[in-house]
Amino acid sequence: MTTISLTRTEAGILHAAAADEGRLHFALTAKPASRKRLIGRLLSNALITPSDVPDGQHRLTPAGYGAIGLIPPPVAGATSRPNKKALVLTLLARDEGATLTELIAATGWLPHTTRAALSRIRSGGQSLAKAARPDAAMSYRILPPPPAARNHARRKAGTPARALTGGTESDPHAGAPTQATA
Repeated sequence: MTTISLTRTEAGILHAAAADEGRLHFALTAKPASRKRLIGRLLSNALITPSDVPDGQHRLTPAGYGAIGLIPPPVAGATSRPNKKALVLTLLARDEGATLTELIAATGWLPHTTRAALSRIRSGGQSLAKAARPDAAMSYRILPPPPAARNHARRKAGTPARALTGGTESDPHAGAPTQATA
C-alpha cells in the first residue's frame, strides 16, 4: 500500500470535503493557478473524482477518505449482491426448514444445483435432517450441533500416569507398546 504525503493545505481541503459529503471547496482567496495545480495533484493520486460527474463538482474518492484516515461513507442506494449460500442456510435454519421447491424459488437455481448445494452443506460438516411436512412435502432442516462431549476420564491428583495408559495389575504389559516381529 502506497502512502501519500499531503501538505497541510491539501489535508485541510480533504478534511473540509469529508465534512461536506465529499464535495471539494476552495478558499475564495486561492489563486486560479494554485487551485489548478492542487486539483491536478489530487486527481493524479486518485483522491478526488474528475469534475465531469453529473453535478460538475469534484468529490472525494474512497482513497481520498483513506488518505486523511477516514472510512468512506456507504454509497446511498447501492446494495450488495445477495449471498445465495447465506440465504439457503437461513432458510434451512428455520424450525420448519425448507423444501426443495422453496430453495429453488429463493435462489433461482436449477433443481440439480440446489441438491448439490445441500450436498456441499452436508460435506462441510452440517447435519441436515430430512422430514415430511403435514402437506406431504419433504423439507430439509439444519440440526443444531450436539453438545460437546465432556472428558470424564480426568486424572486425579496422586494417580500414577501408568494407570492412565491402561496398564493393570494382572497384566503388566497391557498398554505397553508392542514390537512387530518379522
